[in-house]
Amino acid sequence: MSYETPDVDGYSPISVLVSAVVGVAVALLSVWWASGFGPFYETLFRVSPTVEGGGVGSDWVAGNTIPSLDFLIALVHAADVIMGVFILFMVFLHWASFRRIAARMRHPDESESGDAVMADGSGSGGETE
Repeated sequence: MSYETPDVDGYSPISVLVSAVVGVAVALLSVWWASGFGPFYETLFRVSPTVEGGGVGSDWVAGNTIPSLDFLIALVHAADVIMGVFILFMVFLHWASFRRIAARMRHPDESESGDAVMADGSGSGGETE
């Protein structure tokens, strides 16, 4: 029987399913073990900021009073947004380029055409003598 994914070709479907279930179970158990066997939200470490007592997070309520720090924070946020847009642009540009290259490639079962050129640029790569 031929499967769509060649990675599991030759394995029985039940062995692939058992392997997937064991992998997910091991991952869940390792997360449970790493959290100290307490997966419930009551066991998470929490910080309760108090504005009156000047606790953690009180500066966000009071506001930042240093103008140069405000400017630097805004500058870092702007750079973050610009770089994020640039990264997305590069991802989509490469995706489109590779799709164009893939569309021009021959499939392995296609017969060779006479208009191909050899790798070194000499002669016709598609014709056999």
